[in-house]
Formats: sequence, structure tokens, C-alpha cells
Amino acid sequence: MDNLYFSRAATWEMLDGELHVHDSFSPRAPRVITMEPWYAAVFHAAEGTLKVSAFVAQLANEYEDGPPPGLRETVHEVVRTLVGEGILRTHEMPAHLPRYFQLQVRETPPSLRAELMRADGLIK
Repeated sequence: MDNLYFSRAATWEMLDGELHVHDSFSPRAPRVITMEPWYAAVFHAAEGTLKVSAFVAQLANEYEDGPPPGLRETVHEVVRTLVGEGILRTHEMPAHLPRYFQLQVRETPPSLRAELMRADGLIK
């Protein structure tokens, strides 16, 4: 898991300080998921160019007295859960994150978002 890159596979937005993920493409779609803080942190970091190990190192550096026990395992579990939910994917090489997954859903006009998703084969 540490040597894999991770990226978003769903659109999202922040509402009242909470991350809401719009799952439109997984087998469980359609649904909106309100993310808990650990899940939100992983989802936000999932831009396709960061390895899981680098993200764990970034998090570890945020703790003045050293990372809490089990940090790596917690991150791995969150990544596995989000991949299992179909809203995150892992890959062996860095990947470009499409605009419609980079920005909050309201930051890309619906017509442009649909055009980009059609071009990528996500929708017809």
C-alpha cells in the first residue's frame, strides 16, 4: 500500500465545514457521503501524485511529539475503505486528476463538467 499513489474517483463539496462526496460512478451510486475528519483528510490528499507513504510522512510531521501509534495502519485502513466504497482509487504510477474531481462540484459549470466526463468516458 505504501508504494501506491491514490486519487479521487468522485466529485465533492464542502458544506458547513463538512466534506460531502457525491458518488456517481461506483456500483453503490448514486449517493452523497458526509466524511468524518480522517476520511476527509485522505480524500483531500488524493490528488493522484502523492504516494500513500508520503502522505503518512506528511501527517507524521504534523505531530510535535511524534506520530501516534498506528498512524500508518490507520491511513492504510482509510484508503482501503474509500477504495472499497468506490470513491478513491490506487495506482502504481502518478496520475492526472481530472478537473471535475480536483475542484468542488460547484466550481465547474455543470455543462463543462458533463463535457469533460463524456470526453473521459465516465458518462454518455
